[in-house]
Amino acid sequence: MEVRDTHSYTQDIDTLFKHFCDAEQVQAKHNAMEARNINLVKFESTDSTLNVIIEREVPADVPRAMRKFLGEWNNIKQVENWSGTPGKGYQCDISIEINGVPVTIAGKMELTPEGSGCSNNISLDISCGIPLVGKKLAELVASQSKASIRAEYGIIKSALDQ
Repeated sequence: MEVRDTHSYTQDIDTLFKHFCDAEQVQAKHNAMEARNINLVKFESTDSTLNVIIEREVPADVPRAMRKFLGEWNNIKQVENWSGTPGKGYQCDISIEINGVPVTIAGKMELTPEGSGCSNNISLDISCGIPLVGKKLAELVASQSKASIRAEYGIIKSALDQ
């Protein structure tokens, strides 16, 4: 199952990347998304790289049939490795683990200049190897991921527009 989205910003690419490299902004974003127990395990940035490991608990709206796999709150570990060239673009390999959930989430993000602004192109591949119920579980995680991606975009856009 693939999740794709493109987020357009009026700010230039380096302003957006610097926002991503601000640990306080990352913490504020996850707080705004109602995550709890947010832990920046690793947060290292330079002008052209960003390496993040963040763990947190996130709420989920889970149908009764899927409660065996997902709960109201789920422990997430997210790893992002960014690299690029200031003014030209940045790429990120991302992986997300949901503790105790047999789903694989991996993808890419790419920041590209777009006129005087920029865009973030996001693609995630979500899979589950469990027979029968695996497809439904991957669809549920994809749906929750889409909602989170949209919420993140709104929070980042609002913070940058201030």
